[in-house]
Amino acid sequence: MTGVSHETAGSAAPGTVEILDCTLRDGSYSVDFRFTEETIRNVLTGLEESGIRLIELGHGLGLNAAEALAKPMLVGDDRCFEIATEVLQAARWGMFCIPGIAELEHLKRAADQGMQFVRIGVDITDVAPAEAFIDLARELGMSTFVNLMKTNVLDPHGVAGAAAQCAKYGAESVYLVDSVGGFLPWEVTELFEQVGRELEVPLGFHGHDNLGLANANALAAARAGARYIDTTLDGIGRGAGNTVTESFVAILHGGGADCGYDYRALAQLSETAVRPLARLHDDRSYQVVGGLTQTHSSFFPLITRCAEATGTDVFELMAAVADVERVHPTEPLVMDVAAALSAR
Repeated sequence: MTGVSHETAGSAAPGTVEILDCTLRDGSYSVDFRFTEETIRNVLTGLEESGIRLIELGHGLGLNAAEALAKPMLVGDDRCFEIATEVLQAARWGMFCIPGIAELEHLKRAADQGMQFVRIGVDITDVAPAEAFIDLARELGMSTFVNLMKTNVLDPHGVAGAAAQCAKYGAESVYLVDSVGGFLPWEVTELFEQVGRELEVPLGFHGHDNLGLANANALAAARAGARYIDTTLDGIGRGAGNTVTESFVAILHGGGADCGYDYRALAQLSETAVRPLARLHDDRSYQVVGGLTQTHSSFFPLITRCAEATGTDVFELMAAVADVERVHPTEPLVMDVAAALSAR
């Protein structure tokens, strides 16, 4: 694997770091799942030529999401399998997989088409659905990651417990995910240091940029021992976007890490293949307040609808709901909170 070792995780440069680029997966949200075959080919080719060896593609919500959730892609799962297999020689490709959206049969089909790694996404408060997918993925010979979505809702001890359970299931690496883009760098440092002390498998970090800290948080994670860092070209991704591939690689280079990635080529790829793409509107007020209140962007429409129905301020409602329930706020719960605010 590409990477470089330094004396300690707390030195000026981080230890061994592996970039996992998810431009073609997380970035699909930003283009309404409309990446063209040309864009997919160009990004895959450019990433591989720049030294990236782990590349994720497909629907933002993973395998079978287009069918299960009626959120179609311009290029479907099967065609993504074919393109990745045709294009990539040195790099490995994989997809996201959320149990319940994907079934075990979808994982088998992906393996038959040559998929080499899978990232199993589960809410950190309920990791049990990952077990069967981990078992099958390892049986199929895939590298197996678990992404602990909404990591922010538990304290470091709780995060360590959930991560340890995934490792017990057989996960080869566990990702801590800043789903709301609300972590601060020193919080990331504390989190990775504590979880790292209690876990034997490598850790990864996936960050969002609601507060403009995705790169800083990724660097904090790497310096605190994270092995894998998720990035996207130009930071393209759901909501406020992600850690920026070309910038983060340049940061590693500037910090003295000869990590084998070509940041200049990545910047050029970002400029030519990603920046010209038409993207959905990103409301900065929602993203910033979402990061500050630890509210996942998938709940913005529900909270907005309830605020309008009750005549309450949407951002006050967002903060109030976050105080009550940050994992799965239901419409009745949000309406109750909104009614309480309105009554004041």
